[in-house]
Amino acid sequence: MDHELAIAKAALFAALFRADPTPLTRPDVEAFLPLLDSALVQCSRSNVQVCFIARDTSWIVDNFASSSTHRATALGKYLVALASKPSERDSRISLKRWRLHILYLLNDVIHHFVTRLDNRKLESAWEAHLPALVAAAAGFDNCPKHKKKLVNLINLWEERSYFSASFVAKLRDALANGVSTQQPVSESITSSVKLSKDTPFILPALHGDPSTPWFDLPASTWLMHMEANSTKPMKPEEIKPLQLKAGPASEKLVAAVQGLLADADFLFSKESKDNNDEINELGERIVLDEVTGEIIGGETYYGWSTQFCQQMKDHKRRAKNGKTRRTL
Repeated sequence: MDHELAIAKAALFAALFRADPTPLTRPDVEAFLPLLDSALVQCSRSNVQVCFIARDTSWIVDNFASSSTHRATALGKYLVALASKPSERDSRISLKRWRLHILYLLNDVIHHFVTRLDNRKLESAWEAHLPALVAAAAGFDNCPKHKKKLVNLINLWEERSYFSASFVAKLRDALANGVSTQQPVSESITSSVKLSKDTPFILPALHGDPSTPWFDLPASTWLMHMEANSTKPMKPEEIKPLQLKAGPASEKLVAAVQGLLADADFLFSKESKDNNDEINELGERIVLDEVTGEIIGGETYYGWSTQFCQQMKDHKRRAKNGKTRRTL
Protein backbone atom coordinates (compact mmCIF):
# COMPACT_ATOMS: atom_id res chain seq x y z
CA MET A 1 0.00 0.00 0.00
CA ASP A 2 1.32 3.43 -0.84
CA HIS A 3 2.50 5.37 2.18
CA GLU A 4 0.17 8.30 1.45
CA LEU A 5 -2.84 5.99 1.38
CA ALA A 6 -1.67 4.27 4.56
CA ILE A 7 -1.29 7.61 6.34
CA ALA A 8 -4.71 8.81 5.14
CA LYS A 9 -6.31 5.54 6.24
CA ALA A 10 -4.71 5.79 9.68
CA ALA A 11 -5.92 9.40 10.01
CA LEU A 12 -9.46 8.36 9.07
CA PHE A 13 -9.40 5.52 11.60
CA ALA A 14 -8.09 7.85 14.30
CA ALA A 15 -10.86 10.37 13.57
CA LEU A 16 -13.53 7.68 13.81
CA PHE A 17 -12.07 6.23 17.01
CA ARG A 18 -12.33 9.60 18.75
CA ALA A 19 -15.38 10.48 20.83
CA ASP A 20 -16.70 12.96 18.25
CA PRO A 21 -19.32 12.59 19.63
CA THR A 22 -19.33 8.77 19.81
CA PRO A 23 -16.24 6.64 19.15
CA LEU A 24 -16.51 3.72 16.74
CA THR A 25 -15.01 0.31 17.28
CA ARG A 26 -12.32 -1.03 14.99
CA PRO A 27 -14.56 -3.83 13.60
CA ASP A 28 -17.20 -1.25 12.66
CA VAL A 29 -14.68 0.90 10.81
CA GLU A 30 -12.93 -2.00 9.10
CA ALA A 31 -16.29 -3.40 7.97
CA PHE A 32 -17.10 -0.12 6.26
CA LEU A 33 -14.02 0.00 3.98
CA PRO A 34 -14.95 -3.08 1.87
CA LEU A 35 -18.43 -1.60 1.40
CA LEU A 36 -16.86 1.65 0.24
CA ASP A 37 -14.60 -0.23 -2.17
CA SER A 38 -17.54 -2.18 -3.65
CA ALA A 39 -19.55 1.02 -4.12
CA LEU A 40 -16.65 2.63 -6.00
CA VAL A 41 -15.97 -0.38 -8.21
CA GLN A 42 -19.64 -0.80 -9.11
CA CYS A 43 -21.47 2.42 -8.35
CA SER A 44 -24.93 0.86 -8.42
CA ARG A 45 -27.86 2.09 -6.34
CA SER A 46 -27.78 -1.02 -4.16
CA ASN A 47 -24.02 -0.81 -3.49
CA VAL A 48 -24.24 2.87 -2.59
CA GLN A 49 -27.16 2.17 -0.25
CA VAL A 50 -25.20 -0.62 1.44
CA CYS A 51 -22.29 1.78 1.83
CA PHE A 52 -24.60 4.21 3.57
CA ILE A 53 -26.45 1.70 5.70
CA ALA A 54 -24.93 -0.65 8.27
CA ARG A 55 -26.79 -2.50 11.03
CA ASP A 56 -30.03 -0.64 10.32
CA THR A 57 -28.38 2.78 10.64
CA SER A 58 -27.31 5.33 8.08
CA TRP A 59 -23.58 4.75 8.55
CA ILE A 60 -22.08 7.81 6.87
CA VAL A 61 -24.75 10.25 8.01
CA ASP A 62 -24.82 8.96 11.60
CA ASN A 63 -21.04 8.98 11.97
CA PHE A 64 -20.20 12.23 10.20
CA ALA A 65 -23.20 14.58 10.42
CA SER A 66 -23.17 15.09 14.18
CA SER A 67 -19.38 15.20 14.49
CA SER A 68 -17.01 18.11 13.98
CA THR A 69 -15.48 18.78 10.58
CA HIS A 70 -12.47 16.71 11.64
CA ARG A 71 -14.04 13.43 10.49
CA ALA A 72 -15.28 14.87 7.20
CA THR A 73 -11.82 16.29 6.50
CA ALA A 74 -10.22 12.92 7.22
CA LEU A 75 -12.68 11.24 4.84
CA GLY A 76 -11.85 13.79 2.14
CA LYS A 77 -8.10 13.16 2.54
CA TYR A 78 -8.66 9.40 2.40
CA LEU A 79 -10.65 9.62 -0.84
CA VAL A 80 -7.95 11.84 -2.39
CA ALA A 81 -5.33 9.24 -1.49
CA LEU A 82 -7.61 6.45 -2.73
CA ALA A 83 -7.94 8.18 -6.10
CA SER A 84 -4.18 8.64 -6.32
CA LYS A 85 -3.41 4.96 -6.55
CA PRO A 86 -5.91 3.30 -8.88
CA SER A 87 -3.17 0.99 -10.14
CA GLU A 88 -3.75 -1.06 -7.00
CA ARG A 89 -7.35 -1.68 -8.05
CA ASP A 90 -8.01 -4.81 -10.08
CA SER A 91 -9.25 -4.94 -13.67
CA ARG A 92 -12.89 -4.55 -12.68
CA ILE A 93 -12.78 -0.80 -13.28
CA SER A 94 -10.78 1.73 -15.24
CA LEU A 95 -8.98 4.68 -13.68
CA LYS A 96 -11.41 7.07 -15.36
CA ARG A 97 -14.52 5.41 -13.95
CA TRP A 98 -12.87 4.88 -10.55
CA ARG A 99 -12.37 8.62 -10.08
CA LEU A 100 -15.84 9.41 -11.46
CA HIS A 101 -17.45 6.98 -9.02
CA ILE A 102 -15.71 8.69 -6.09
CA LEU A 103 -17.45 11.92 -7.09
CA TYR A 104 -20.77 10.12 -7.55
CA LEU A 105 -20.52 8.68 -4.04
CA LEU A 106 -19.68 12.11 -2.65
CA ASN A 107 -22.71 13.49 -4.46
CA ASP A 108 -24.92 11.15 -2.44
CA VAL A 109 -23.17 12.20 0.78
CA ILE A 110 -23.61 15.88 -0.06
CA HIS A 111 -27.29 15.34 -0.94
CA HIS A 112 -27.97 13.71 2.44
CA PHE A 113 -26.14 16.42 4.36
CA VAL A 114 -27.59 19.48 2.60
CA THR A 115 -31.06 18.38 1.47
CA ARG A 116 -32.11 16.12 4.30
CA LEU A 117 -30.16 17.51 7.24
CA ASP A 118 -29.58 21.15 6.20
CA ASN A 119 -25.95 20.60 7.22
CA ARG A 120 -23.32 22.54 5.24
CA LYS A 121 -20.16 21.61 7.09
CA LEU A 122 -18.81 19.69 4.06
CA GLU A 123 -18.02 22.84 2.10
CA SER A 124 -15.34 23.93 4.57
CA ALA A 125 -14.18 20.35 5.27
CA TRP A 126 -13.69 19.49 1.59
CA GLU A 127 -12.57 22.85 0.26
CA ALA A 128 -9.05 21.52 -0.30
CA HIS A 129 -10.06 18.05 -1.47
CA LEU A 130 -13.09 18.23 -3.75
CA PRO A 131 -11.39 20.48 -6.37
CA ALA A 132 -8.47 18.05 -6.44
CA LEU A 133 -10.81 15.10 -7.06
CA VAL A 134 -12.63 16.99 -9.82
CA ALA A 135 -9.32 17.95 -11.44
CA ALA A 136 -8.12 14.34 -11.29
CA ALA A 137 -11.34 13.04 -12.82
CA ALA A 138 -11.00 15.61 -15.62
CA GLY A 139 -7.41 14.61 -16.45
CA PHE A 140 -8.29 12.51 -19.50
CA ASP A 141 -8.12 13.55 -23.16
CA ASN A 142 -10.63 12.77 -25.92
CA CYS A 143 -13.39 11.79 -23.50
CA PRO A 144 -16.29 14.16 -24.28
CA LYS A 145 -18.96 11.95 -22.66
CA HIS A 146 -16.90 11.63 -19.52
CA LYS A 147 -16.30 15.39 -19.34
CA LYS A 148 -20.01 15.98 -19.89
CA LYS A 149 -20.81 13.88 -16.82
CA LEU A 150 -18.51 16.04 -14.73
CA VAL A 151 -20.05 19.23 -16.10
CA ASN A 152 -23.54 17.94 -15.31
CA LEU A 153 -22.49 17.01 -11.79
CA ILE A 154 -21.12 20.47 -11.02
CA ASN A 155 -24.19 22.08 -12.62
CA LEU A 156 -26.37 19.95 -10.34
CA TRP A 157 -24.46 21.12 -7.27
CA GLU A 158 -24.91 24.70 -8.38
CA GLU A 159 -28.64 24.34 -9.14
CA ARG A 160 -29.33 22.77 -5.76
CA SER A 161 -27.10 25.27 -3.94
CA TYR A 162 -25.01 22.58 -2.32
CA PHE A 163 -22.02 24.94 -2.32
CA SER A 164 -21.42 28.67 -2.52
CA ALA A 165 -20.95 30.37 -5.87
CA SER A 166 -17.27 30.99 -5.15
CA PHE A 167 -16.65 27.32 -4.38
CA VAL A 168 -18.51 26.21 -7.52
CA ALA A 169 -16.21 28.53 -9.46
CA LYS A 170 -13.22 26.70 -7.95
CA LEU A 171 -14.69 23.39 -9.06
CA ARG A 172 -15.17 24.67 -12.60
CA ASP A 173 -11.57 25.90 -12.68
CA ALA A 174 -10.43 22.46 -11.52
CA LEU A 175 -12.55 20.86 -14.23
CA ALA A 176 -11.10 23.14 -16.92
CA ASN A 177 -7.49 22.66 -15.87
CA GLY A 178 -7.49 19.00 -14.86
CA VAL A 179 -4.35 17.10 -13.89
CA SER A 180 -2.22 14.59 -15.73
CA THR A 181 -3.26 10.98 -15.18
CA GLN A 182 0.38 10.36 -14.23
CA GLN A 183 0.32 13.02 -11.51
CA PRO A 184 -0.73 11.89 -8.02
CA VAL A 185 -4.00 13.48 -6.99
CA SER A 186 -2.42 14.60 -3.73
CA GLU A 187 -0.05 16.84 -5.71
CA SER A 188 -2.99 18.59 -7.32
CA ILE A 189 -4.09 19.88 -3.92
CA THR A 190 -1.06 22.14 -3.96
CA SER A 191 -2.07 23.60 -7.32
CA SER A 192 -5.75 23.84 -6.40
CA VAL A 193 -5.25 25.54 -3.05
CA LYS A 194 -1.97 27.48 -2.87
CA LEU A 195 -0.87 28.27 0.65
CA SER A 196 1.52 31.11 1.26
CA LYS A 197 4.98 30.11 2.48
CA ASP A 198 4.82 33.08 4.80
CA THR A 199 1.80 31.73 6.72
CA PRO A 200 2.69 32.16 10.41
CA PHE A 201 2.93 29.24 12.81
CA ILE A 202 0.05 29.59 15.29
CA LEU A 203 -0.04 27.72 18.59
CA PRO A 204 -3.42 26.39 19.81
CA ALA A 205 -4.61 26.83 23.36
CA LEU A 206 -4.40 23.05 23.89
CA HIS A 207 -2.21 20.37 22.34
CA GLY A 208 -4.49 17.35 22.38
CA ASP A 209 -8.23 16.84 22.61
CA PRO A 210 -9.69 16.73 26.15
CA SER A 211 -12.31 14.20 24.98
CA THR A 212 -9.62 11.81 23.71
CA PRO A 213 -8.52 8.83 25.88
CA TRP A 214 -5.05 9.22 27.38
CA PHE A 215 -3.55 6.54 25.12
CA ASP A 216 -4.63 8.44 21.98
CA LEU A 217 -3.20 11.78 23.08
CA PRO A 218 -0.02 13.10 21.41
CA ALA A 219 3.14 11.46 22.73
CA SER A 220 4.39 14.82 23.99
CA THR A 221 1.70 14.75 26.70
CA TRP A 222 3.45 11.70 28.17
CA LEU A 223 6.94 13.17 28.47
CA MET A 224 6.56 14.87 31.85
CA HIS A 225 5.26 11.59 33.33
CA MET A 226 8.18 9.44 32.14
CA GLU A 227 11.19 8.87 34.39
CA ALA A 228 14.54 7.66 33.11
CA ASN A 229 15.48 4.10 34.16
CA SER A 230 12.26 3.73 36.16
CA THR A 231 9.77 0.86 36.07
CA LYS A 232 7.14 3.00 37.77
CA PRO A 233 4.04 3.10 35.53
CA MET A 234 2.52 6.36 34.42
CA LYS A 235 -0.79 7.40 35.94
CA PRO A 236 -3.36 7.62 33.11
CA GLU A 237 -5.55 10.09 35.02
CA GLU A 238 -2.65 12.57 35.07
CA ILE A 239 -2.02 12.46 31.31
CA LYS A 240 -3.91 15.40 29.86
CA PRO A 241 -3.62 17.79 26.89
CA LEU A 242 -0.84 20.36 27.19
CA GLN A 243 -1.92 23.93 27.84
CA LEU A 244 -0.16 26.36 25.52
CA LYS A 245 -0.08 30.09 25.11
CA ALA A 246 -2.30 30.55 22.07
CA GLY A 247 -0.92 32.80 19.36
CA PRO A 248 2.12 33.10 17.08
CA ALA A 249 4.91 30.63 17.86
CA SER A 250 8.32 31.86 18.98
CA GLU A 251 11.16 32.12 16.47
CA LYS A 252 13.03 29.33 18.25
CA LEU A 253 10.06 26.95 17.98
CA VAL A 254 9.44 27.86 14.33
CA ALA A 255 13.10 27.19 13.54
CA ALA A 256 12.92 23.80 15.29
CA VAL A 257 9.76 22.78 13.36
CA GLN A 258 11.22 23.94 10.05
CA GLY A 259 14.41 22.02 10.80
CA LEU A 260 12.42 18.86 11.49
CA LEU A 261 10.44 19.28 8.25
CA ALA A 262 13.65 19.87 6.31
CA ASP A 263 15.14 16.65 7.71
CA ALA A 264 11.99 14.71 6.85
CA ASP A 265 12.00 16.18 3.35
CA PHE A 266 15.64 15.17 2.94
CA LEU A 267 14.81 11.57 3.82
CA PHE A 268 11.64 11.24 1.74
CA SER A 269 12.09 13.59 -1.22
CA LYS A 270 13.27 11.82 -4.36
CA GLU A 271 14.92 15.01 -5.57
CA SER A 272 17.00 15.45 -2.42
CA LYS A 273 20.62 14.35 -2.72
CA ASP A 274 23.74 14.73 -0.60
CA ASN A 275 27.03 13.34 -1.85
CA ASN A 276 28.49 13.12 1.67
CA ASP A 277 25.67 11.12 3.26
CA GLU A 278 24.13 7.75 2.57
CA ILE A 279 20.77 6.22 3.41
CA ASN A 280 20.76 2.74 4.92
CA GLU A 281 18.02 0.07 4.79
CA LEU A 282 16.21 1.62 7.76
CA GLY A 283 15.88 5.00 6.05
CA GLU A 284 18.57 6.51 8.28
CA ARG A 285 20.93 9.18 7.00
CA ILE A 286 24.39 7.96 7.96
CA VAL A 287 27.96 9.20 7.58
CA LEU A 288 30.61 6.55 6.94
CA ASP A 289 34.31 6.68 7.63
CA GLU A 290 36.04 6.69 4.23
CA VAL A 291 38.81 4.39 5.48
CA THR A 292 37.11 1.87 7.80
CA GLY A 293 33.56 2.12 6.45
CA GLU A 294 32.21 2.38 10.00
CA ILE A 295 29.27 4.62 10.88
CA ILE A 296 30.64 7.78 12.48
CA GLY A 297 27.52 9.94 12.44
CA GLY A 298 24.11 10.59 10.94
CA GLU A 299 20.48 11.22 11.71
CA THR A 300 17.18 9.41 11.36
CA TYR A 301 13.63 10.68 11.24
CA TYR A 302 12.35 7.41 12.68
CA GLY A 303 14.05 7.42 16.06
CA TRP A 304 17.19 8.25 18.01
CA SER A 305 20.34 9.73 16.55
CA THR A 306 23.56 7.72 16.54
CA GLN A 307 25.03 10.05 19.17
CA PHE A 308 22.01 9.62 21.46
CA CYS A 309 22.14 5.83 21.12
CA GLN A 310 25.79 5.90 22.23
CA GLN A 311 24.88 8.20 25.12
CA MET A 312 22.19 5.77 26.28
CA LYS A 313 24.64 2.84 26.09
CA ASP A 314 27.18 4.73 28.19
CA HIS A 315 24.47 5.69 30.68
CA LYS A 316 23.34 2.07 31.01
CA ARG A 317 26.92 0.87 31.47
CA ARG A 318 27.57 3.40 34.23
CA ALA A 319 24.34 2.41 35.98
CA LYS A 320 25.30 -1.27 35.79
CA ASN A 321 28.69 -0.54 37.35
CA GLY A 322 26.98 1.16 40.28
CA LYS A 323 28.09 4.67 39.44
CA THR A 324 25.93 7.69 40.12
CA ARG A 325 23.03 7.98 37.71
CA ARG A 326 22.22 11.21 36.07
CA THR A 327 18.95 12.32 34.52
CA LEU A 328 19.08 12.75 30.73
